[in-house]
Amino acid sequence: MPESILNDMGLSLHPRIALRMDSQQKQQIQIGFLTVRKHSSLGFVGGLLVLNGLARPVEFHCTLPLLPTRAQQLLYGATLDEFVAGEQIGRALLAKAKAKPQVVLTDTLAALSVRLLVESPIAAIDSSWSKNEATLTYPRPTREAWHRINIEGYKLLTMQEFAVDSKQIEAFLGSISIDLIEPFGRIEGALMEAHPATKAA
Repeated sequence: MPESILNDMGLSLHPRIALRMDSQQKQQIQIGFLTVRKHSSLGFVGGLLVLNGLARPVEFHCTLPLLPTRAQQLLYGATLDEFVAGEQIGRALLAKAKAKPQVVLTDTLAALSVRLLVESPIAAIDSSWSKNEATLTYPRPTREAWHRINIEGYKLLTMQEFAVDSKQIEAFLGSISIDLIEPFGRIEGALMEAHPATKAA
């Protein structure tokens, strides 16, 4: 029905059209949430959850437990967790995903090293490091390694050598309004469901 006729009838589609377009735009947004857990006997397990701007799942992947060999432990030393969490698990999960997130967030500081291998901007979010990072080592000096961002009360870290990520992430997250911590709880629950032995970790 032509807009002029709608106006004559005292009706308007503009608000509804705006809401529909906003919802469609949110559905086109893809944000990745990446976590890696370390179990004393099973090794490392990781999960990637991709959400749209409505906080609804687009895609989920998790890994089988990965236990580094003794030789890897010796050769990688303090860089082992960074290598496994980021360059092996993180890269594998992001490569597997059909959805390509515009931004990836991780609650695993050691997983940030995946940024060396992918194009997507990546930030670590200060959420549950107290329990997660107790078993993971990230060998970079804190002051020199990070660029810090504060967005809507969230504290984020990006790798210093990818300073451009900070501006991209800031602009992207400023356009959406979803809880950036809660999705990691979903991933952890899914990992426990897939790997029941990790519940004891």
